Amino acid sequence: MWVLILLFGLSCLVMGWTCFGYYLYLRCLGLVRPRPRPPLDCDRLPFVSVIVPCYNEKDQILAKYVNLREQDYPKALLEIVFADGGSTDGTLAMLEPHVQSDPTVRLVRCPEKGKIHQLNYVLPQLKGEIVVNADVDGQMELDAISALAREFCRDPQVAVVGAYVYPAKPLEVDRCYWLGQNRGRLLESDVHAASIVIAVCYAFRRSLIAQFPPDVVADDIYVAFEANTRGLRTVYCRDAVVSEVRGPSTHEEFFAHKFRKSNAFLREALRFLYRMPDMPKGWKMIYTTKVAQLLLLPWAGFWFLLLGVSLLTLGRYDVVLIGFGFLAVLLAATSATFRRIPTPDEGPTDFFTLLTAYVYSNFLLLATGLSYPFYRQTSSYAKVGEGGPGAASGPAPNRGA
Repeated sequence: MWVLILLFGLSCLVMGWTCFGYYLYLRCLGLVRPRPRPPLDCDRLPFVSVIVPCYNEKDQILAKYVNLREQDYPKALLEIVFADGGSTDGTLAMLEPHVQSDPTVRLVRCPEKGKIHQLNYVLPQLKGEIVVNADVDGQMELDAISALAREFCRDPQVAVVGAYVYPAKPLEVDRCYWLGQNRGRLLESDVHAASIVIAVCYAFRRSLIAQFPPDVVADDIYVAFEANTRGLRTVYCRDAVVSEVRGPSTHEEFFAHKFRKSNAFLREALRFLYRMPDMPKGWKMIYTTKVAQLLLLPWAGFWFLLLGVSLLTLGRYDVVLIGFGFLAVLLAATSATFRRIPTPDEGPTDFFTLLTAYVYSNFLLLATGLSYPFYRQTSSYAKVGEGGPGAASGPAPNRGA
């Protein structure tokens, strides 16, 4: 009996920390030891290079071009590079007339498709000290690049800045999923450093990396982990707002896209496992929690339910009630904490949708852990709605919440 109770308690604690306690700890840390936001003190704005990886994007490429040219950042300090991975749908024919008459914009034909290959081909050619990755389907508010640049001016320790990305026309469960993930990243960023940024739009110091390792699948995760592991900071910027115009329209696409993203997250996280001894203390706590969320949380939930049923059959209602009560209190406290985190895309979410998103996310984590030894992907995959296991944007974005 005591073995069952012990295992039930351990699974309860794992769920309590990874789902709720981690965020409550960050909130308390922020209240007790708030991180001051340095004042903006920038004598000169940095030169910014914007990379737009693209592949067969004729339906959205001109909208992206116009969106970037309308940015309020000084044109003399901006270069825009469209890195094409061999489009065959007329993307280049639509873009070339605009590029030829615009000295700020260049079109580069990359010899190999796949986002990482395209980024690595273009990176050595850039002039900017700040590099912005801007996926084709991310519509940026007109001050987005300025907001990203200001974060680097505020603090020399900031090496990566992610724009606040939200889906333009999401499924309700997807909107709930994004909102929860975004609030978690904002909380991490306000207290220490954001664990990841979103590939739709993020910026990094050119000095951080010369090129991405060729086997990287999720550039957004890799670049944030690299900065944080070095003792630098990743900021999730609520002032740089970007809407993702392409996203899952069915639950099947939702599952496929989130599964691919979850697999990529685990793969990039494990890449840094050997560097744990050298990680700064604050980032080490965030890193180990993220790995635990991917590897331990779904199994803890499974054993929590199984052991709870076993204890009920043995008449230990008190133990089960204490476990469920403990998690219920943490859930209520975490929900209250998240509601106090301001976001640009606030919106009410009913309890059923929240519960559905939680069940879906745990199912995805379980599927990710079980399939990880057998499932591999690259940085080239199908766009949402085009089928295939990716359900994300082709060689352009490694996208998603």
